[in-house]
Amino acid sequence: MYKVLWFDDEFDSNKGINIIDNANERNIELIGVTNAKVGIEMLKTSPENYDAILLDGLFFAGDSEKETLNDIAFREVAKIIMQLKAQGTVIPWFVYSGQKEFVKSKNSHQSTFEDENYGNRTYDKINDEDQIDLWNDIIEACNENDDVKIRLKYVDLLKICDDQYIGKRQYKRFFELLRQLEKPSIINNPQDFLNSMRKITEALFDKLNEIGLIPDEVRNGQGGINGSNYFLSCFNSNYDYHNELIHPIVAENIYRLLNITQDGSHNNGHKLRADEYLSSSKYHNLYKSTLYLLLDILEYMKDFIDSNSDRTKNLAKWTLKPIETIHEGIIDQDQDNNYYCDKYHLNYAYVNGKFNVGQKIKIVQEDINTNPKTKHLYSHYAVKFETIN
Repeated sequence: MYKVLWFDDEFDSNKGINIIDNANERNIELIGVTNAKVGIEMLKTSPENYDAILLDGLFFAGDSEKETLNDIAFREVAKIIMQLKAQGTVIPWFVYSGQKEFVKSKNSHQSTFEDENYGNRTYDKINDEDQIDLWNDIIEACNENDDVKIRLKYVDLLKICDDQYIGKRQYKRFFELLRQLEKPSIINNPQDFLNSMRKITEALFDKLNEIGLIPDEVRNGQGGINGSNYFLSCFNSNYDYHNELIHPIVAENIYRLLNITQDGSHNNGHKLRADEYLSSSKYHNLYKSTLYLLLDILEYMKDFIDSNSDRTKNLAKWTLKPIETIHEGIIDQDQDNNYYCDKYHLNYAYVNGKFNVGQKIKIVQEDINTNPKTKHLYSHYAVKFETIN
C-alpha cells in the first residue's frame, strides 16, 4: 500500500473518513494529522515511512485547542519538504483543499514552494473528478520513485525492522543495502557497508537473546558475536541442547556471513583480507552474494520469531552444564609479560587491563598449549576461567 501523510484539520470527520475509504480502494493509506507540529515531527523522525504528502490549504500549526486555522502551517510543512529534498529525500507532495483561495488561484506559499513536479496544482475537495485525478497522480508519482519501488518490492522483508524484531534503528541501514542490491551501479566502496551487515546481525542476536534462544552469558560475554553464532549451531560444549535451535542451513549462512563481515569490518582483516578483496572487485559479485545471504537469514528469522517467541519454551531448549573447577590459583606475570596461573597460560589480550596480578581465579575449561612461544613454559592453556571473590 502507498503510505501518504495527510495534513488536514478535519481528517477524522465524517467527510475525512469517507476520503480515507476512497483512498484505500486505490491502495493508498492516508495517515492523518490535524496540525503541522505533529506531522513535521513525524517527517523529521521517519521520512522513509511516507511515499507522498497531502496538504490541505488551511490546517493548524500547533496542537493547542486555542489554535486558529491559517496558512502558516502550510508554509512550515512546505519548508520541511524542501529541506528533506536538499538532503536527498524527495517526497512527492500534493495540495488537496476546499478553500477557495487555494482552489481558484495558488496561495502565495504554494507558489513559493512548488517545483516542476509537485505542488503546482490544487485538487478540489468538492470535485469528484479532481479526487480521481489526485489518486492517479499520487500513484504515478510513487511508482516513479525508486525508493517506493524498493519498499513495495520488499514490503514483507522490511517488517523485520519493526521493534518486535530487530528494531526500527536498523531500517535505514537495511534499506541502503537494498538500494545497492536493486541498483548495483551505485555500489561504491562496498567494504564500508560490511559493518552495516554486522550491526544488523548483532541486532538479530539481541532479539534472539531477548526471547531466550541465546543465553545472556553467551550474548554479553567476550566474543559475543561469534559466540552467539556458535551457540545457535549447537556447538557450545558448555551446554546440553535438547532441541535444534534454528535450521542448520541458516546457522551455516550466519557463519559464512560473519566470516566476511567480521573480517571486512576491520581495515586490515587478518584472515581473509576481505576489505582488500572487495575494494578491488570490479563487478561486486561477492558483495552482492553476501547481501543475499543476509536477506535469506532475515527472511527466515522473521517467520521464525513469529512462531518461536515464547521465552519459556526457548529456555527449555538448552541447559548449562554444571561447571567443574579444574584448577584454582592466582594470576601472575612473567618477565616476558605473559600472564599465567601455575601451568596454565592466560590470554594476554583478555587479562590485560581487566584482571590484576595476584587475583584468585578458578579455571573451568582447559586445552593443551600449542603456542610455540610459550608451550615450553606452560603446558596448558586456560580456555575459560572465573574470578574467585
